[in-house]
Parts: sequence; structure tokens; C-alpha cells
Amino acid sequence: MRKQFAVPALVGLVLGFGMGGFASAQEKYNARLLTRGGPNSEPAIKIQISIDSYTTGEEAFQLQQLLEQGGYDPFITAFRESNKGSVMFTGSRGLKIVIHVAQVIPKENGRKIMLFTERQAWDVDVLQRMDGRYPYLVFELDVDNKGRGEGKIYENAQIGLTADRETRTGTMEMESYNSAPKTLFGVQLIK
Repeated sequence: MRKQFAVPALVGLVLGFGMGGFASAQEKYNARLLTRGGPNSEPAIKIQISIDSYTTGEEAFQLQQLLEQGGYDPFITAFRESNKGSVMFTGSRGLKIVIHVAQVIPKENGRKIMLFTERQAWDVDVLQRMDGRYPYLVFELDVDNKGRGEGKIYENAQIGLTADRETRTGTMEMESYNSAPKTLFGVQLIK
């Protein structure tokens, strides 16, 4: 009985963080993705990445607790309901993908930004290999202090959550992937 109360309370807490976002970001990046350039497709796709807020250590801890205490269903519900921004593939299709977790990792001369969502087909011209063991789509941006750099898209990734019970903080990380990443060129902070 106590576990039944704890899971909805944790879902509410995670969703509360996700709605307002405690770590404000409001960043936009432009990038280009080279395609295979078939006869009916564009040689490069423009991508706009909008980050509304970053996932806090407390939010990641709550997601990890949901997974540990409640299982996959409460975790994926909270994950899906968290909205940290979007990735827009511009051009003829105009596909928009919601970012569910956004984390920033400081580096000596810049930072690495990791964006997590569920795996989804974003390139309708290519038959994508689907593997249930790799259900996530991960965007990785590696930018300098001026917001310029490059990135990668991992279409079939596994993720992991780590938590520190003492500080009640956590992180999400990509554990592995099973297809070669797509490279993003000309990543540029525009806002």
C-alpha cells in the first residue's frame, strides 16, 4: 500500500520539476546533417535544437527512483511527460521531436550537451533498423565557449540512470548504441 502512494507522489514531483523547470536554459542551436542524398532527398538537412531548460540533478534522481521503486511504466510515463525542448528537422518534412531530458557537462573549453528522447523515425527516406534493446534517441552536442562545434545523433541507444542517495541527485547517460551515429556539422548557438 505504501509503495502505491510513493510512485504517484514521485511522478507528481518529477512532473512538477518538468513543467516549470528549475534549471532555465532558453538556448537555440542550428546544425546541418548530411544525408545520403538520394534522388528524392535533400543533400543536407537543417536542424534547429531548442533547449527550454536543463534537467536538474534532483529531476534525474527522481526518475531513477521511479524506475527503481515503481518499475518501467511509471518511469517512462514521467520521462514522456517531461518536456525540455525540441529538435526540429526543417525542410520538406518539418519533423519536430520533443526532448525529454537535457543535461550539460562542463568541459575545459566548452561543454557537452546530451539530449534524450524515445527512438523515433526522423528520416522517412531510409529504412531504419529497429532493436527493442535500444529504445532511445540521443543527441550529443560538443560546443566551445562560444557555442560552436559539432554533434552526433545516436538513433538506437541504451540509457542508464545513476543516483547519489546522499545528495539526492542523479544523471542520465548513454550506456551504448548499436548503429553508427550520424554527424552534425556547423553546430552554432543562435540564442
